[in-house]
Amino acid sequence: MTIDEAGSVSGSALGRARAAALAELRRQPVAVSWRRDAARTLLAVVGTTAFVVAVALWMSIVEPGRLGERLLQVSLLVGLQSLGVLAAIAPGRAALRWAGALVAVAAVAVILVGRGTGRPSALPAIVCSGGHLVLDLIPLGLVLNSLRRFSWSLGRATLAGVAVAATGAIAGELSCARGWTHVLVHHVGAGLVIVATCVLVSRAIRPQTFAP
Repeated sequence: MTIDEAGSVSGSALGRARAAALAELRRQPVAVSWRRDAARTLLAVVGTTAFVVAVALWMSIVEPGRLGERLLQVSLLVGLQSLGVLAAIAPGRAALRWAGALVAVAAVAVILVGRGTGRPSALPAIVCSGGHLVLDLIPLGLVLNSLRRFSWSLGRATLAGVAVAATGAIAGELSCARGWTHVLVHHVGAGLVIVATCVLVSRAIRPQTFAP
């Protein structure tokens, strides 16, 4: 093989290597700012909640006057959705995660104290917990998709699950008038199931990146 032929083969190999490298780069996902990702996920979760409440109002499942009665509870739950999503997606931000945990505890306490003995209902109690779980499925899918873009951590997955569970909790606050024992078992209990599901499923899914 002459020197010219060797140079031609070498140039051809370099060209193929360059083309393969460029093709690999094109296949890689485009980097997205965590702020944009958090805003998009939060809008989707809050939008899902608003849609659920609107449908419940249209079907007369939710009484319009109940929103005024439970304004503090609903406000805490909406704040929990926001903090939970931000704390789950934002890199670092340990203080934000602690704030989310404190708001979660405060929301549960206010909801339980505000219920008191409540009022009886003709519907089976399981309707509340089952409805809670069903309503949380769409936000759960949205949040799990966002968590794939980061390395897994227990705190991140837990707060993401708490943000998801707040969706069903808001619907429960506006549609259920039973007492605190019912809320503790069928509302808070369903929320804990959602949190555990989010933690376990996000742990099992392979992340797109191992960035913290």
